[in-house]
Amino acid sequence: MTETALRRLSELRSTLEGFAARHAASHATPEARQPALLRAILKRLNAAIRRRDYPAFRTADEELHTTVVLAAEVPLLIDAWSVVWKGLQGFHQKGFEECFPDARILIEEHEHLVETIALGDPVAAEDAARSHVEAVWFRLAEQQHRAGDVKADPLQRAASHLAFRMHCRLRLSDVATKVAFTSPGNLSRLFRQRYGLSFQAYLQKLRMEKAAELLTTTRLPVAAIARRVGYRDGSRFGQHFKRMFRCEPRRWRGEARSGAA
Repeated sequence: MTETALRRLSELRSTLEGFAARHAASHATPEARQPALLRAILKRLNAAIRRRDYPAFRTADEELHTTVVLAAEVPLLIDAWSVVWKGLQGFHQKGFEECFPDARILIEEHEHLVETIALGDPVAAEDAARSHVEAVWFRLAEQQHRAGDVKADPLQRAASHLAFRMHCRLRLSDVATKVAFTSPGNLSRLFRQRYGLSFQAYLQKLRMEKAAELLTTTRLPVAAIARRVGYRDGSRFGQHFKRMFRCEPRRWRGEARSGAA
């Protein structure tokens, strides 16, 4: 299968899983069986990571996605999704083998997806499902660059990396040498030339804008949003958000909702 065909099939998977996650979250309740089942699968995924048991991880990964699709309770959805999933098996295998050293990030993405469904937040669940699928292509592109293709724009590579990995700890020196294939000083200069911001200021702006979007469109707790955009310290997140928007996160959410009413 050509790369173009794989991308289209992967895009279809993203659409189907986003649709499924949205509907699964729309009727999730504390008494529902699905959140508990999804969390049990997450435990198996974590155990497989610790044991470095790749086959067990792949099996649990498929079970988790299958469970999400079934939880949508939409007739024939599982049939359509299964055809697409099977069509992507070779691609999944390749992506898994090349990205498994980064498996902790895969786990975090799964955890976020389960959290949004359990919370009963359809918009956040759809965003989580789509982001998880689409990030595979980004990780593979990074692997190809590391394999020797260093001709692409270093600033473009760095900016894409920040957009997909904003929930991770990111340092200028690491991004410059491992992603952009340039010196930290040069990458810093490129950010200032293109955006008028330092590397760190650009990253913080990216994180705050995503946080504002999630506060406006989802019911995710503020602490969960802070983690999603790369903050483990909630108070620090609040300080940075207020500095940019002149408004605390909870007040921003309240004003956004009252404005939409």
